[in-house]
Amino acid sequence: MSNKPLQTTKKEATPAFTFFYATSAYGPAAIMAAVAATFISPFMTDTMLLPAASCSVIMFISSLWDAVNDPMMGVIADRTNTKWGRYRPWLIPAPVLLTIFSTLMWVNPNLPTMAKAVFFLIVYMGFGMTRTMYTMPHVALLPACVKSDSERNHVIHFGAILNTAAFSIASSFTPQMKAFFENVFRIDNGYVPMMLVFGLMSCVTFWGLFRTSEEKYVVQSEEKANAKDIFRVLGEKELWPLLIVWLTFFIGYGLNFGTAVYYLMYYLENPGLITPFFLMLTVTGFIAITFLFPLMLKIFRTGQRVYIFTLIVSGILYLLLFFFGKYNVMLMLVLSGLVNLVTTPQIALMSILTIDAIDFMQWKTRRSSNGVIASIKGFAEKCGTTVVNTGILAILAVSGYIPNAIGQEPASALFAINATRFGIPVIFAVIQLICLKKNPAEVHRKEIEEMKAQEAAGE
Repeated sequence: MSNKPLQTTKKEATPAFTFFYATSAYGPAAIMAAVAATFISPFMTDTMLLPAASCSVIMFISSLWDAVNDPMMGVIADRTNTKWGRYRPWLIPAPVLLTIFSTLMWVNPNLPTMAKAVFFLIVYMGFGMTRTMYTMPHVALLPACVKSDSERNHVIHFGAILNTAAFSIASSFTPQMKAFFENVFRIDNGYVPMMLVFGLMSCVTFWGLFRTSEEKYVVQSEEKANAKDIFRVLGEKELWPLLIVWLTFFIGYGLNFGTAVYYLMYYLENPGLITPFFLMLTVTGFIAITFLFPLMLKIFRTGQRVYIFTLIVSGILYLLLFFFGKYNVMLMLVLSGLVNLVTTPQIALMSILTIDAIDFMQWKTRRSSNGVIASIKGFAEKCGTTVVNTGILAILAVSGYIPNAIGQEPASALFAINATRFGIPVIFAVIQLICLKKNPAEVHRKEIEEMKAQEAAGE
């Protein structure tokens, strides 16, 4: 989409709206999610003393349901009709339920093992459903409130900075925060008060977004929620290239990140690199999202052009790492840092491409499908994550990988690790470059811009 500003009489993304949009989903709520993603597995096995097999089943069931309910929530959100709007009402109950389930998730009840497992499954599924409850409307809300691409990109950029900070805080300082609450309240489980505090903060941010947002660009519908909405969107063949881009991006990005430890430990045979490597990723990630991302948008003008640039550059760097990464540690670190500089903004660029798809569908069908499209993108993300989690283990299994055999891995396992980390993402990058040539938002850019200008002028 073009980033040329629409001729509106006032700025739609006010400072208050921008702040609360970014801090709601990407502030305290993101920290709570990142803490769970990083520390919930050890809590289940080491504190709740649940068998690893039971934990695996719990995660599979909850992940499967989490992926399925995304499209359901998208349909429900698109068919919500209230005096407060279509997506805003969901911002009121979501942080309350998020606080409840996030807190209960860290409770270790005095129950038999099976009952404890069932308790955690219910709570963890509730946690996932609550995140879906606010994620789909949150994504759908931005194009419903703001038409200018430059203003949208500014909001997305601010949110991306906070999201990066949230995950860095969670991964680096959770043990210290947990210890702080344990010392203050003289308890053994600091996770519970920590979740309560972040939950209350999330209530402030989500309710602030409710107060500062106004849905101006939606096509109202009196129809009830219907699963046919999903198939109507999926039936739009022009949208399929973007669906392929979303799915292949999350698989390729996940494979590269998920094999990092295996690569450092077994392919390079240097476990001591793990800490400095991830520290380097943190630093370059902040630089990329804070400075490089807006600079690239300014230079290339559109999110698609920026994404194409990052795909080409990262593909070249991946090939260099595939062939030469093992020969020099410093070369590997430099190339990996450059890769992180261009791939970190791709997460935010997925949001821009999602909003492009929303604009296209509104132009093509004269109906608002914000929630459904956001949910399909979310479904692709979670399917990609599932493929990554199972795919890495499957590849290692068939390649003859030997656990803890540093320096003794067979050549087949080493090749599999290197190819999974760098080769497969290159293949997916080529697929995405081909698909982006048929991005309907770019093909029909002129018509979509005319629609947006007419909507803005009709306020």
